[in-house]
Amino acid sequence: MPSKEASSAEPPLSASKSSDTRDVDPVAVYAGKTGTSQLRLRRKHTVHQLAVGKRKVVLSTRNPIIVWLAKNELSLSFCVIICVRLFSYLGFRWFDSWLSIHHQSLQNPSRFVRGPDDVWFVINWIFQLIAARSIMLHHVLPLIPQCFGVSSARSRRRFGETGWFLCYVMLAWSIGFNIWRQSPYFMNTRNLYSNYPEDHALMPYNLKWFYLVQAAFWISNIYTIFVEERRKDHVEMLTHHIVTIALVLLSYHFHFTRFGHAFMLVMDFPDIFLSLAKLIRYLGYDMLPNILFGLFTISWVATKHYLCIKMMVSIWTEGITEVPLEKRYPHCPDSYASYPIVGFMWAILCVLQVILIYWFFMILKVLERVLIKGEDAQDTRSDDEGDSDDATTTNN
Repeated sequence: MPSKEASSAEPPLSASKSSDTRDVDPVAVYAGKTGTSQLRLRRKHTVHQLAVGKRKVVLSTRNPIIVWLAKNELSLSFCVIICVRLFSYLGFRWFDSWLSIHHQSLQNPSRFVRGPDDVWFVINWIFQLIAARSIMLHHVLPLIPQCFGVSSARSRRRFGETGWFLCYVMLAWSIGFNIWRQSPYFMNTRNLYSNYPEDHALMPYNLKWFYLVQAAFWISNIYTIFVEERRKDHVEMLTHHIVTIALVLLSYHFHFTRFGHAFMLVMDFPDIFLSLAKLIRYLGYDMLPNILFGLFTISWVATKHYLCIKMMVSIWTEGITEVPLEKRYPHCPDSYASYPIVGFMWAILCVLQVILIYWFFMILKVLERVLIKGEDAQDTRSDDEGDSDDATTTNN
């Protein structure tokens, strides 16, 4: 393991003493790319700081509703979770749909179809994920940088935010991969559309559970993006989350869950390497994060561009041609296999790809700094990492 540097300043990186990493995007947080434009962004979007227990939370907005939610997110989430279970235990059957998968198929009891009760299951998981994030972010994950002697409050906050994202993505990706490995479409794009729509409308329990939890996670991220420090690519990140939610919900509604399942695995894989690199960087190490960032770059190109575009071509071609004419829309009930519908999904995928290309250019700038200019981690840690003294503080 490479040498560990003093942790009085936040480890990830900056390029000048006039910089502030509070507004930096995920890649720039790793690489330390800062500048005067970020200072202008900081003045434009002044953060709001409040206390959660003994810890400070820095928000990207002064909206009183968001501030109140951030201050009470754990108690509010626990209140909803406990009430749902209590009412379900007392015999209010409507709350059962909040706790378990419903809409079992009458033709095949081992399979499930989509239905209106799925909404309540997703809402319940949104509250559970927000509660889990709050516990991990404010009470569990900060203990790790403290053990490594990291004194910067901002570094500990960033470590908690990144650590929660990594914990969820690794767990969700592992579960999703196990479902994919046991599926008929494992490493076979043609089976992504075979026997459509009959076999696709009837989902295994684990696939439906995975899909709805993933939907809950990305919807909850719309909330969390406003209760974390504002990053430079805030608009792009928000657009990415909205596009992802649209793809998850539309693929679920149009019975393209096999495609959506495989696509989520492809898209989430590189994030594991980037999150690991950032976490280790926050702890003050240099060499291992650089190696992980290299693996992240390779996996990014292989998955978010090559495989993503390959799957876009697949759903536009095989997504139609593999479905017999009599089973296409509008000839078959519950079928959505048609060029207008697939084209609509394809347009959303194109928007997502544009965002990914924008982020890829930022990755290339990081590689230029490291490989061509020869800048190492020490060259990018000279900026002022003091906490935001100009922020407004609200105590509990």
